[in-house]
Amino acid sequence: MKRHHTPQALAVDLKKLPILGICGLSGAGKTTLIEALLPALIADGLRVAVVKHDCRDLVLDRPGKDSDRFYQAGGDVFLFGGEVFARLHSDEDRSFAIQLAQLVGQYDLILVEGHGKTPVAKLWLLSEEATDTPSGIEGLLQVLARDQNRERRGLEWIRAWLWEKQVGIPLCACLLIGGRSSRMGRPKHLITGENGRTWIDNTVELLAPFAEQVVLSGPGEVPAHLNHLVRLPDLPDVAGPLTGILAAMRWQPAVSWLLVACDMPNINFQALEWLLGQRRPGSWGTVPRLREDGFVEPLLAVYEPQSKYYLETLFLSGCLRISQVARRSNISTPVVPPTLCRAWSNINTPQELRQSLL
Repeated sequence: MKRHHTPQALAVDLKKLPILGICGLSGAGKTTLIEALLPALIADGLRVAVVKHDCRDLVLDRPGKDSDRFYQAGGDVFLFGGEVFARLHSDEDRSFAIQLAQLVGQYDLILVEGHGKTPVAKLWLLSEEATDTPSGIEGLLQVLARDQNRERRGLEWIRAWLWEKQVGIPLCACLLIGGRSSRMGRPKHLITGENGRTWIDNTVELLAPFAEQVVLSGPGEVPAHLNHLVRLPDLPDVAGPLTGILAAMRWQPAVSWLLVACDMPNINFQALEWLLGQRRPGSWGTVPRLREDGFVEPLLAVYEPQSKYYLETLFLSGCLRISQVARRSNISTPVVPPTLCRAWSNINTPQELRQSLL
């Protein structure tokens, strides 16, 4: 019996997200430090957003302008283009934390220029005359005195902290079982392997130590003992692997996804360990290649939360070839070591199946 689940997201701890406050009292040098850090962070391949919390005396929307007239008439106003501005009537469901969390899907790092009450993890800057932080500062991670080494020490600390954030992102696995298997003549995921167990059983067991949750995408039938696994329904009018990964990312947008096809019976522990070891800050996905000049392999690959934007763009453009995501500069395409290449082989026909057993 197939069970399609309504979205019930994993609890996501905002402290695990790459959101860092650069905070301090007035005159502590917050803007100066952020300005100095940005070129180095961007040179690391990171996409960085800077948010100012509770700006004072800031004039962006002058009375009498079209945007102000729309706002005064009752509408929430957004200006999009080279610059972005929003002015909202209600804060309901638009808390500062929620707005920051939404940015995580588009950036590798969110730096928040703020103060003691800014509700994020904080790198606290001391002014020249200060020797300690004020009392009652919540979320304090590190304190930087104002000296000639502050830029270097801040950069080193942020780089190490970002690696921790990368490791802290929950990882789930999505196993695709939606193909028609027309060339094989029977459901491939139910083929029995050399150990007497079905391919789907072997794959689910292999993925379990690496993933917080294994889900199934596609209409294929599964053995009764796997009915406890979450089944994700295909998206309407979307075919192929794109429907599986998009269904997964829409269901759980704040996690990283390991996407696996059901017809790859040679996947092994070492291949998964290598693939996950290629992840790094600034990479929005790891889609490997078997050769330096070869095609990418998108069906044993990792898709970070930020890659959802690229996949949604493919969907909206009508392109169903998930491999196109690898054309983006911040999608990593490492070359698989020769000893592991067999793990990426898929089997589509009875002849290929017989040859694989030789």
